[in-house]
This record gives sequence, structure tokens and C-alpha cells, in this order.
Amino acid sequence: MIHDLRLPDKQKGITLAVALMVLVGVTVVSLSMLSTSLLEMVMAGSEEARTTAFQKAQAGIDAMTVDVNNFQVSGNIGHKNCTSGFAYKYGGTCNATSITLPSAYDATGTEMNVKREAPLEQCPPRGMSTSCESYNVATFSVDSRFDATQTRGGHIELVQGYLILVPKTQQGG
Repeated sequence: MIHDLRLPDKQKGITLAVALMVLVGVTVVSLSMLSTSLLEMVMAGSEEARTTAFQKAQAGIDAMTVDVNNFQVSGNIGHKNCTSGFAYKYGGTCNATSITLPSAYDATGTEMNVKREAPLEQCPPRGMSTSCESYNVATFSVDSRFDATQTRGGHIELVQGYLILVPKTQQGG
């Protein structure tokens, strides 16, 4: 019994054409998945840089507010106390560059300023558990800017308001 294993004349080359079309389809799908993966990696890196920048700016504010001497209660409205590079890097003027930070804080890339926003108010806001007879309130804004764009580390400006209780006995009254 001998079987003839030759292909019929009509089917020559059809298998090759179908295989090439399947291969092209798989290649297109693979390339689009690769492109999506690369985009997601870039997005994850940007999110990491944004989060790190926010945390560095917030850490700067937290470190700066530890020392109450950074808030100059006796200053005029608009008085600005800055870190040494703030005015140079961001323009504007600073009345003082006497912000002190704890030695453990790494201030690399972070510049800050504290600005007196209003005159002494006669009564602290309700909910501060203090009396109008004992304290006045000084209002400040704290501006912390972190910039690591040179190293693709992100940048952010974070501004927070602060109320400082000023005992009336320190005011001579």
C-alpha cells in the first residue's frame, strides 16, 4: 500500500500566507503592549517624583516650624524671613535670612520663607482653648518650595497658614 502524499495543486502557498498574517498580527499586538508598558513606567516615575517633591516640601515646613524663633512676631505686616537661597532662586526680597533648621534635616533642593500676614489679632479663634485675656494671635504664611527638576526629581510649592499664640505678658500688657 503506497499512499500518495503530494498536496493538491490548489493549496500551494496558502499556509505560508496565513502564517505570515498571524505573525504580523501577533507582532502588532506585542508592540502596542510594549508601548503601553513603557508609558505606564513613565507615569509611575512621574507620580513617584511628585510624591517625593510633596514630602520634601512638607518635611521642610515641619522642620522649620519646630523653632518658634523662625516666626518673627514683632515684625511688620509683610515681613519675610527666608532661607538663604530663597530670594536669589525665586526673586523678590527677604527682610531676613535667619530661618534655622534642625541639623538632622536635609534641606537639599528646598527653600522656604515665613511671611507675616496680619497685625496681632485680639482674640484667638474659637476652638483653640485659649482666652482673649491671655493671648493675641499672629498670622503667618509658610512657603516651602522643593525643586529637583535638574535630576528629574519633581518640583512643588506648598503654602500653609499658621497662627502663633502670643502671650499678652510678653507684650507688656
